[in-house]
Amino acid sequence: MVKHFGWTWIGAVCSDSDYGNNGMASFLKAAEQEGICVEYSEAYYRTQPRSKLKRVADVIRKSSARVIVAFVAAGDMRFILEELSQQPPPPLQWIGSEAWVTDPQMLRFNLCIGAVGFAIPRSVIPGFRNFLLDLSPKQALKFPLLTEFWESSFSCSLKRQTGSSADMPACDGTEELRALQNPYTDTSQLRVTNMVYKATYAIAHALHGIICNKKQCDKNIKVEPRQVFDQLKRVNFTKNNYSVSFDTNGDPVATYELVNWQLQGDGSVDFVTVGQYDASKPKGQEFSLSKSIIWYDGSEEVPVSVCSESCPPGTRKAVRKGRPICCYDCINCADGEFSNVTASILRPHTCQLQGRFRLNGVYQDGDVILGGLFDVHLFTVFPELSFRTEPDPPYCEKFNMESFQHAQTMAFAIDEINKNPNLLPNITLGYHLYDNCVMLGMAFRAAISLASGTEESFSNLNCTGPPPVIGIVGDPGSTPSIAISSVLGLFRVPIISHYATCSCLSDKTKYPSFFRTIPSDAFQVRAMVQILRHFGWTWVGLLYSDDDYGIYAYLSFKQEMQLFGGCVAFSEILSNDNNPRNIQRILGVIQTSTARVVVVFSTLSYLLPLMDAVVLQNLTGRQWIASEAWATAPIFQTPHFLPFLRGTLGIAIRRGEIQGLHEFLLHLRPSNDPKNNMLRIFWENMFVCSFETEIHEQHIKNVCTGQEDLNATYTPYTDASGLRAAYNVYKAVYALAHALHDLMQCEEGKGPFSGNSCANTMNLKPWQLVHYLKKVNFTTGFGDQVSFDKNGDALAIYDVLNWHPCYDGSVRVQAVGVVNEDSTKGMPPRSVCSESCPPGTRQATRKGLPVCCFDCMPCGDGDISNKTDAIECTMCPDEFWSNPEKDQCVPKVVEFLSYEDPLSISLTTASLLGTCLCAVVIVIFYHHHNTPIVRANNSELSFLLLFSLKLCFLCVLLFIGQPQLWTCQFRHAVFGISFVLCISSILVKTMVVIAVFKSSRPEGKSAMKWFGSAQQRCTVLLLTALQVVICAVWLSTASPTPHKNNQYIRSKIVYECTIGSVAGFSMLLGYIGLLAAVSFLLAFLVRNLPDNFNEAKFITFSMLIFCAVWIAFVPAYVSSPGKYAVAVEIFAILASSFGLLVAIFAPKCYIILVHPERNTKKAIMGRETLNK
Repeated sequence: MVKHFGWTWIGAVCSDSDYGNNGMASFLKAAEQEGICVEYSEAYYRTQPRSKLKRVADVIRKSSARVIVAFVAAGDMRFILEELSQQPPPPLQWIGSEAWVTDPQMLRFNLCIGAVGFAIPRSVIPGFRNFLLDLSPKQALKFPLLTEFWESSFSCSLKRQTGSSADMPACDGTEELRALQNPYTDTSQLRVTNMVYKATYAIAHALHGIICNKKQCDKNIKVEPRQVFDQLKRVNFTKNNYSVSFDTNGDPVATYELVNWQLQGDGSVDFVTVGQYDASKPKGQEFSLSKSIIWYDGSEEVPVSVCSESCPPGTRKAVRKGRPICCYDCINCADGEFSNVTASILRPHTCQLQGRFRLNGVYQDGDVILGGLFDVHLFTVFPELSFRTEPDPPYCEKFNMESFQHAQTMAFAIDEINKNPNLLPNITLGYHLYDNCVMLGMAFRAAISLASGTEESFSNLNCTGPPPVIGIVGDPGSTPSIAISSVLGLFRVPIISHYATCSCLSDKTKYPSFFRTIPSDAFQVRAMVQILRHFGWTWVGLLYSDDDYGIYAYLSFKQEMQLFGGCVAFSEILSNDNNPRNIQRILGVIQTSTARVVVVFSTLSYLLPLMDAVVLQNLTGRQWIASEAWATAPIFQTPHFLPFLRGTLGIAIRRGEIQGLHEFLLHLRPSNDPKNNMLRIFWENMFVCSFETEIHEQHIKNVCTGQEDLNATYTPYTDASGLRAAYNVYKAVYALAHALHDLMQCEEGKGPFSGNSCANTMNLKPWQLVHYLKKVNFTTGFGDQVSFDKNGDALAIYDVLNWHPCYDGSVRVQAVGVVNEDSTKGMPPRSVCSESCPPGTRQATRKGLPVCCFDCMPCGDGDISNKTDAIECTMCPDEFWSNPEKDQCVPKVVEFLSYEDPLSISLTTASLLGTCLCAVVIVIFYHHHNTPIVRANNSELSFLLLFSLKLCFLCVLLFIGQPQLWTCQFRHAVFGISFVLCISSILVKTMVVIAVFKSSRPEGKSAMKWFGSAQQRCTVLLLTALQVVICAVWLSTASPTPHKNNQYIRSKIVYECTIGSVAGFSMLLGYIGLLAAVSFLLAFLVRNLPDNFNEAKFITFSMLIFCAVWIAFVPAYVSSPGKYAVAVEIFAILASSFGLLVAIFAPKCYIILVHPERNTKKAIMGRETLNK
């Protein structure tokens, strides 16, 4: 759209989030491709300090761009508009993303009138509004989210009893959703809602494809998420005139509406659809307008936003220094030159070399030149900058013999190829090798020199002829390889690195012409983690170099360690500035850490200063794990480092043998050619001499003759016994040679390029060689196969090395292949943060520490763990409980009031004792049934009362023992009927006492006539029958049943009887309580009768005991857990029964047995006369 309206000078803002940053990155990339200049690109977030918002607003105000593109979330947009409103900028044309351009909340900002943006297409969903309005209060109560929606919509409470809504009035159910006007009921702008609608249907169609065929659907099919995922890829349907399908990335066809904020006649602002974008249409026709756009100034004329006006014919563009290409001045053409087009740019006819880098190199001419980059020096020294004169070029120090061997291996391979009549016949390969000095700047200088050449001038602007180099071997470092491949990859210059292992270089979209003969770090990291897993090292330290090699290896290592379950105790980055303070800090971290294993991903130049400090600090007791960058470094395999690095385990690249290399290395001779200055530097370092006489450290250096004998030296340069990196260089050179050979063997008409053409050998292009490199497949003389996968990576083969101390104090590196306990003598060191947790415990991670640092917490009651290092404890099933060791579940103890229980034995004894006492009293009363005291107290009711008390004592036995269905049904029924029989007998006795008292008075002589023996029996039976009816109804409707309850005590199962019906049980107890209350009341009222009718006093006292016991029973029963609740009920039965038995019958038995002289009618009548 920006291109369509001719805007080449714009501003841009975005949310500082994934949405905003990714959207802005894609836009900036597309803008650059279309030649659109972005004056500023600002990111912000609403939670950032106000100063950040103010700064962004100031940038917008000061900008000369009249168009501003905003990839901003709605919440962020509101904040920036509020900030701009305080001091409005000049009128701007806003281009909005779909996140805010249709947000009604934004319409209040006049700054955005005329805004244009792409929005998600609107849609109509039939029946959707009616569905929304059909929600009722009853439905809303089912789900908390709907409840909250209802209460917030109508400002009332559906749950008035809860504290959260106490301030709002209660909803009365008459609320009407149709009366609301809010975003919920507004279905005119269904944009995101339509996306949800289509997504739901997409999943439904996917499920339909899985469980349904042409005839029917099988709902019993088990659906796996993977099946739904696969089916979604094939979904293709149309709903509401919208087609729904997904491409290979899971994205739908991009369709947008172009929305314009237009001012209406009533002063309001409305969203007006003025066009659309449909990615399914042919290229160039995706964007279309259907209505006129009203811009920010109220007109239909497209606003202009350019940095500079177009240059007319006769002038040319001159880009302003430090400004984008859209900002230029129009300069008149010089005499003899002209321009007849608008915006012409004049070009010179000759390219001049702007400067020459001072580089160390080795050169050999040939028909086709191969480039090489090697780290021959370990450090780069930059001159002091005075800012007054042009600085001197940097120079390199600390010559690396091993890396120079790598460079000479490339020279040997090219020499060997040139002598091979079967490979590249009639073509002589040359080489140009440079030293990168382990510095990105130097490596980049060398790479640019290789790619562009070093000629002083170049006049062939048609770029015909072969390039300066057809391919490059190197760079050995990951960071230089990334930088070089990013630039030379644009021209598809093939680069084969022999030592760059960063996994990021496998991304062919970023590095399309990068290959390597060394495996990626992704494989190396996995191999290292396997070593750690093998030895059980879960707590390790990590050191990595401050370059892409180290940083990417660090990221991959941490990810693999998390998958393995290990932890990184510390991770420290090794800088290349040799800062002593930083090195001491890292040593302090290693010394204080409890990790005994230290993994190091670093190159020599980064690691060497640290290892020197390790020796000075005498840091021992660490197991070092070396990456392939230093696992075979000879500099560390000396007696100087032996006490500290002995036993080191390392990953090394594949070792190979190169026949004839050793002799080639020994025949090297220095050269006076400036292009071969690296040979002179090597010679001076090898023999500690100089080709120029100079004084060094108070003595004169020996003069190099060039005839010194290399056979008399033994250095990493002359050692060809363990070729690893050099072997990779050898394979890289041969890969380029084989690719070039295949290119030369192409037959015209059968070629791989357009029109089945072949490459033009007279005008060879690097990208053509890349095509053949991808298909290279050959075998070296050592027997190794060389080929590249789709990412340009070689086959991952590693040697696992162990550093063994020798008797002479040196270190012997031994390949142990697959690491095992026998390959390294002695027990491996332990390196864990916390010891394993035994069964019965679980791991509890320590706050602020990695997951490998934990405490072992015992499992809680009812939970177990039956394995070592359990993350969490497992809850036992309902009928099981944890054993004391918490490592297995055992069946729960089933608890009930059994006869073996001491409590049950006591209660049973009391029950039988009460029964026996009742029997004894019955015998006594029966034996003395003709005595006055028995007859005077209504002997028939007394016998009935004793019988009922005996039943009360015996019913206790139904409460003891394992609950059965019949015992649960009868225990309360027998208890209720027995007590009603007992209380009704007492009630009738009380009534008899009252009747006898009244009949003794003249006015009540006829009272006993209405309350004779028959009436007494009928009253007792009637009152008891009512309780029988209650029990019968209760047992027939909701009978008590046995129940295993595990809620009272989690560790036990309480076997109890459920009451079945609370109402039935309540009526049973209530009826007993009613009779007891009436009996107590009547007995209490007549408690002061004459002594010969003192039965009322005993009844009053017995009822007082009875009521007190059962009133105390209620709270005791409720608060008693498990079997003790049953015991409380039994105790109440026994206590009340004994109370009745003792209070009513003990005085009578006392007179009958102890004072028989008082058991006469005369004695009773005498008391009566005396009282009168």
